[in-house]
Amino acid sequence: MLSASLSALSPGAAAVFPPAYALLAAVHSLMPFLARVLTGTPWTATITSGIAGVLIWPFSAVGPLVLIVLVVGSSVFDLVLRRRGVPSRGRLAAAAACAAAALFVVSLPVFSSAHLTPFILTATLAARVLGEGAAAGAAVALSAGLRRVGVRSR
Repeated sequence: MLSASLSALSPGAAAVFPPAYALLAAVHSLMPFLARVLTGTPWTATITSGIAGVLIWPFSAVGPLVLIVLVVGSSVFDLVLRRRGVPSRGRLAAAAACAAAALFVVSLPVFSSAHLTPFILTATLAARVLGEGAAAGAAVALSAGLRRVGVRSR
């Protein structure tokens, strides 16, 4: 629901100021990251992103391409966290940073030529890293809260 509701804002933010879009787009990573952190099961983020992508597709301005973007970021996240179990904060931060870099590279082809300046590119990469890091941090906090109230993985 959160991802679908942001689909109206995302294209405008991307067209006007890509770093703002990069921060907004981190919302799409929250639930996949939470799935991986909460369950400790490899590839959970990728599976969650795939399902979310199929659900978001009809509401997205980019249509089926949203599926590719979501799955790429989560796949990189899962690759860094490929071992079973709850990852350490350091590995989680590294996974979020790698996912951010992958998402930045995937988004480059849709940048307008006016946005291909060193400032915009650097700011967009920094916003991706901050956004994905915030999503990972929020996933850790939500996971801890869910565990406190009795939600456990098998």
